[in-house]
Amino acid sequence: MRDDRARDVYAGARSEELAEPLLPRWFVLLALTAVPVALGVAVWAFGVFGPHDGPGAERRPPPAGDLATDVGQFNVGTSAPEPLTLEGCARYRGIQGAGSDADVARIDAAVSALCEVTVPEAVARRLQAFAAADGVIRFAQFQATGVDSTLDVSTDPPRVLLNARFARDDTESWWIAPLVAHDTTFLELDPTLAASALEAREAEAVICDRLEEDDRPSRACEDARALVDLLDPIRALEAAGFE
Repeated sequence: MRDDRARDVYAGARSEELAEPLLPRWFVLLALTAVPVALGVAVWAFGVFGPHDGPGAERRPPPAGDLATDVGQFNVGTSAPEPLTLEGCARYRGIQGAGSDADVARIDAAVSALCEVTVPEAVARRLQAFAAADGVIRFAQFQATGVDSTLDVSTDPPRVLLNARFARDDTESWWIAPLVAHDTTFLELDPTLAASALEAREAEAVICDRLEEDDRPSRACEDARALVDLLDPIRALEAAGFE
């Protein structure tokens, strides 16, 4: 069985602008002095689920504030976004990437991959709306380390924040493409609703099916397929906190 409890999910991530720890030192000190009962509960929780594990529907929590998916506290860099090159991909031109040169190149490759396949009309429309708004894609560190990505509409332009683990060398750049399709769904739909969350997961699963290579499965894709294949995915999402 897989044991991720001692693994730093951000280890190996190449994003140079995410060098600072996610949580302030005072928080760490407070955690170290927590009462044994609270510590025991935390150990039990990580023993049962771990930072990567848990029911598929709950790996994409309901929104919080301006985030379409709640990631808790997050650390994001301050480098200025720049337009993606998107060679031969005019339909999504306008989307921007931010971070180190390696980060932007990886994001560029992911969005370019979306141009190489036929995507559903609704997915294409939302991606084009994101491009028209000069939307930004960048990596971030999430307190909820098991969450893959989120749409942040608190900024102008809007931005898709990707878990920094997708910047690691042991991940495939195309894994990012289904996440962007998922998050841009909420440019049109209410992220609090189970029906909206399901439509976003369906968009993600479709892109996964059209891009995935047999020898390099994406865990996020596996989660999306597992949810949409449930007999009653709406009920599962409502149990996870969606309306």
